[in-house]
Amino acid sequence: MEIMLEEQFVEELLFCPKAFQQEFRKIYQQLKIVDNPLEIKGIRKYKAGRFKIYIWKSRISLKVKAHQGHIGMFLYNEFYSRE
Repeated sequence: MEIMLEEQFVEELLFCPKAFQQEFRKIYQQLKIVDNPLEIKGIRKYKAGRFKIYIWKSRISLKVKAHQGHIGMFLYNEFYSRE
């Protein structure tokens, strides 16, 4: 599956600890080789074509359409504050 990352998501990911970033990289690499995101631990279906990636207390949106995944944003990021 081809995975695309939004720029805003990448900016917020940089605020996360290195261990969190490593966990995300593992999931990202797994997403590139599976056909169904539900094959990966930490991903749950939300709606048709939409999934949530759970890492620690954070949640990340994943939209899948025609074998193309789109990671758009954090739904909740325990490490990022816009202050």
